[in-house]
Amino acid sequence: MFGVIMGLLQPVIAQNIKIEYKVKSKQSLNRPAFTEPFLLLINKNNKSLFISKNKLIARKILKKYYDKKLQMARSSHKIITSASDPEIIEANKYENKYKVTIEKDFKSQKYKYQQYAFMSVLQYQAKLPKLNWQLQDSIKTILDYTVHKATLNYKGRHYTAWYAPAIAISDGPFKFWGLPGLILEIYDNKDDYHFTATGIEFPEKIEFPKKYFAKGSTLMPVIQTTEKNFQKDFDKTFNPDNVLGTTAYIGKNTEEMKEERVQKIKSKYNNPIELKDD
Repeated sequence: MFGVIMGLLQPVIAQNIKIEYKVKSKQSLNRPAFTEPFLLLINKNNKSLFISKNKLIARKILKKYYDKKLQMARSSHKIITSASDPEIIEANKYENKYKVTIEKDFKSQKYKYQQYAFMSVLQYQAKLPKLNWQLQDSIKTILDYTVHKATLNYKGRHYTAWYAPAIAISDGPFKFWGLPGLILEIYDNKDDYHFTATGIEFPEKIEFPKKYFAKGSTLMPVIQTTEKNFQKDFDKTFNPDNVLGTTAYIGKNTEEMKEERVQKIKSKYNNPIELKDD
């Protein structure tokens, strides 16, 4: 070990960067982990966006699909959609299981967090976390970059991170930041959550996708919460009253069926990345 660094560095963003990560997530203790691609988009305006690549691909497919349907509706005066339409089937291939979107604003030193819960979306804004990194003397190579090791205890998990000093931007996937270089890999000691960079680009121009935060609707409202109360409010969304409808079976009434359904879905999220509030 050769030092300790607090997560108070101001990233020097002199170029646009697009990093693709393979994200392994074990959100449930009862189910195997799954992996999906995420993007970290960093622009010169001292902002970064961590978002599901699958989400963006599916949304692009669906936008073209509904634009086409609207064009057809101008002549037929009605919109007809079907779950069996090729575009719907194609979009469904890009399932977004780890439903988290995070925007960091390094100028204001704040971040915005949004995550889908049961029949709702939770959202909050908070100050960038102060991360007490422990710098280590180990090195290895990721994507042809020499990366250095650092460790961190954060919200109930112990992490190992590998950062690239050659990419002098103090950022990384999820909420992680504060090291003297871009984080290319980070994982907890149980390997429940593992973020690994699989590609890096330096485009001349980079634009964040439009409307990357859900706006909410009557059926899927956005609930404002706080960082401290997030998990408590997340658990509250798993309420049988939020179930729109369930067919009762012999020996069970509708309320029992709703409770069973809610508990089954809730079990998919019993191993969150953040196990503690502090």
